[in-house]
Amino acid sequence: MARIPLSDIPDTGSHVVEIAGKRILLCRAPAGIRAMDEICPHQMLSLEGGRVRGNFIMCPHHGARFSLDDGRSLSPLTANGLKLIDTYIDGDELVVDL
Repeated sequence: MARIPLSDIPDTGSHVVEIAGKRILLCRAPAGIRAMDEICPHQMLSLEGGRVRGNFIMCPHHGARFSLDDGRSLSPLTANGLKLIDTYIDGDELVVDL
């Protein structure tokens, strides 16, 4: 379990943190803050710097899109989705439960 200040997560965009040796991507979307594996399953490249639009994130390398609601792929580039990680807000911190 890790605690990240909410102020570290940009209003639009993403932020990568390392928790227990694993890189986690945090995104702020209209539906809330999401945490997920930071590797795109299309070409196994980092999603860091990916654009968040509405409730999806777009890979900065090839444009694959993924739902921030459930992690599913919204792109013909890959059928594989992203694994979302459980989080909750405690005061002014995001708690990530690995």
